[in-house]
Amino acid sequence: MRRRILAINRLQVRLKQCVPRRYLPLRASAVATSILIAVLPAVCQTTASCTSNSSEEAQILTLKRKLAEQDRRIDQLEKQVKTLLAPQKKAPGAVATKTSQNASGAHTSAGLANPKVKPVQAKTALVKANSQTTSVAQTKPEKRLRPLLSPVHFGGNVYLYQYVPLGIPGAHPKFELYAFSALVDAQKGAWGFHADYRLRTTKLRSYYPGNTWLQQGYVRYRTPWGEVKAGSFYRRVGLEWDDSFFGNIEYFDGFMLDPEFGVGFEGSHDLSGRLGAEYSLQYFSTNAPVNGSLPGRDFVSEPGASAKNDVTMRFAPVWHFNKWSSLNVGGSFAQGAIDRDAGPHNLRRQIAADATLQLGPILTYGEVLRQTVSGVVVLPPQDATYTLAGIRWARGRYQPRFNFSQANYHGLSGGREYILQPGITVRLVDNLSFIYEFDFWREVSVVNPTTIDRSLNLVLLYHF
Repeated sequence: MRRRILAINRLQVRLKQCVPRRYLPLRASAVATSILIAVLPAVCQTTASCTSNSSEEAQILTLKRKLAEQDRRIDQLEKQVKTLLAPQKKAPGAVATKTSQNASGAHTSAGLANPKVKPVQAKTALVKANSQTTSVAQTKPEKRLRPLLSPVHFGGNVYLYQYVPLGIPGAHPKFELYAFSALVDAQKGAWGFHADYRLRTTKLRSYYPGNTWLQQGYVRYRTPWGEVKAGSFYRRVGLEWDDSFFGNIEYFDGFMLDPEFGVGFEGSHDLSGRLGAEYSLQYFSTNAPVNGSLPGRDFVSEPGASAKNDVTMRFAPVWHFNKWSSLNVGGSFAQGAIDRDAGPHNLRRQIAADATLQLGPILTYGEVLRQTVSGVVVLPPQDATYTLAGIRWARGRYQPRFNFSQANYHGLSGGREYILQPGITVRLVDNLSFIYEFDFWREVSVVNPTTIDRSLNLVLLYHF
């Protein structure tokens, strides 16, 4: 009995000194075997089958053989652990470097960076280390595909449009797919791009190159103060849009939602707790022939006419009175040339002032834009003053609005036009909305006042 107790104590000491935590299962089995050696004779004394001394000695010999086998296995594990720890002591930073590289989706080489390697895995790793073979980190295909696609977002808009004229000679009702807009937006670090490609069953305007076109497409680079753009994007003078579907006079004359090719910088910044600013600076080398102007109302519809060296700038201080109210007051300036193959050439300047006041869900906005065209003016654009004003409820399921736009033409035949436009947008379900607008477009002149359009416009808009 005394010899058995000494053997148990010796085994426990050796296990504590030599066996790491990763071999706790083997350590537990050895302890269990030692306890069985000590307990079994006591148990045998209480049973009738263990009265024979010869039987007791045979069982003790069997247990001693098992204990010797455990000692042999522990000695093997000691040698393996020493072999595995030797490379780590020589190059302590190598494993850390490999681990950081593998954190991006690569496999760990030889299992050396994993502290929970099982004995069998450790043995395999030892064979690889002894053969001096270094495995090349390979990226898992599914993990490689996800980072490539995760910053890219696909979406779009589908417009189903019903036009109902009211007492306009020559106008006919129509129902059509007004536009299908395919949107792609991506951002990887500071770099990104945006594309808006549109198609319909017929041309939107007769001068369009076809029934499919690129509305916007540009590369961007984001900075703490804003983003730099290069490509085709909207020219910014005054307000960007009035949130209507039918449009306003500035849109039909080619000012709003007017993409051109160039570079620009735009952004916003908080100057203090309640004061911020919006700003933009753009340079366009030429125009894109896809704005919303009606034929004959802008140079875009003229064959051989194009914009050259168009520069725009805008600055707008923003006052945040509290969490639900703010005031934005902006000033804009633009200048560029209009070249025609057969002449004449013109220089166009635009100056605009705009303001937007938000009071909770109520949004009111207004703008005045003055345009002057120098040179011989025989075709639009011409000298004119544009006015835009509106108010809308910008929260909840039902969002009513009212817009007013006007143009006073000072050149060519003169005259004045205005559009009155009440409407409402109803969110039916998520991503599906119904737009209803009534449009009254009137031309006021001394010679022949004319109603250009009076219609109901019903739109089903699906966004995805």
